[in-house]
Amino acid sequence: MAAGVIEAIGVLSGVLGILQFGIDHFPKDDGPKSTVRITVGLDTPGGLNNAGGDLPDVRLFNEAGKFIGINVDPGYVSDGGFGDIEISHKGDTNQQPAYALFSANNDAICVAHATVTFPGNERYTWVGDWGRQCGGTWYYSNIYVDSSNRKVDCLWIDGNNDQPQTGFQVHWPEFVNKDGEQLPSDENAMADKVDYLCNRGPPFKMYKYDDVQDPRGITYWVLDHKRSESGSDNRKIGMSYAPPKYPTSAKFGRDLGRNGTIPSRPNSQANRLVVSNNVQHTATELCESETSYGPDFVDLKYGQFCRMSDKTLWPVCGSAQTVDNCFNIDVQQLIVNGVSARDTPYSNVVDWTSGQ
Repeated sequence: MAAGVIEAIGVLSGVLGILQFGIDHFPKDDGPKSTVRITVGLDTPGGLNNAGGDLPDVRLFNEAGKFIGINVDPGYVSDGGFGDIEISHKGDTNQQPAYALFSANNDAICVAHATVTFPGNERYTWVGDWGRQCGGTWYYSNIYVDSSNRKVDCLWIDGNNDQPQTGFQVHWPEFVNKDGEQLPSDENAMADKVDYLCNRGPPFKMYKYDDVQDPRGITYWVLDHKRSESGSDNRKIGMSYAPPKYPTSAKFGRDLGRNGTIPSRPNSQANRLVVSNNVQHTATELCESETSYGPDFVDLKYGQFCRMSDKTLWPVCGSAQTVDNCFNIDVQQLIVNGVSARDTPYSNVVDWTSGQ
């Protein structure tokens, strides 16, 4: 590992890889507290300009699963930008916050990556690729990761049921490649590693609105329960809870909808269009994924258009032979049987083409 670089474990279509994060991606260490940085891709509603979303609540736990700090309603993050969230530790302890729980607020954001600086200046990171790989709702983020020259995917989270995921937990040490360690390269070993990180619970877990609307507990590895000599993982898993966001007496003062829930908003993605010529962004992948969510997408590199409302794939108009049943990039309309498929034009077109 190069000096001043943190190597995150990423995944693309089930293949593990290393993403290098420079120190400038991490907030500074400042006393007996931790600072988490959330970097986002898209958000709802709006586009990449003049729009943003709510940063998630953050709860921290030490390696033994003990709650050590919380920050609720930490503020707003601009689209395509980042927000730093400071979490003071109970009793000014310098314990390592090995586990983090992110609980969404009521304006959806798509998390491209999260980084943390512990007391003592240790640094860890997690990338949104894992949201997609592990079955979460995702979209392309258009966020580069330093010298890795790859744009990571992002994971949607929201607190009012606009998105299935209300939050997620991360065990930071399991997503950073330690010095001298090699990622598995064998196909079966790689699949086992991905399955472990997605499905065991403590490394990474997503929480859904139907199960828990405001996550405040994590699963964690119970200490002193190690892997067996045969190599099987027999470690026990525990549950640990942090305080609720609001004291019980305060819940009655919140602006809730019927049955104590916050009403969801109509889908605003239908009036948005993203245009990209990046080889990593394909309309085919978006349309073929059951869990992708976001604006309609034009893939100029391969000449395809994905209509996200019904996940149908269309060619881009571009020759004398392709003028119908295709997407006309000049008028930004899908033409079907000679007629525009939309009654109104897109109100927000986001240009991700190179040089823009």
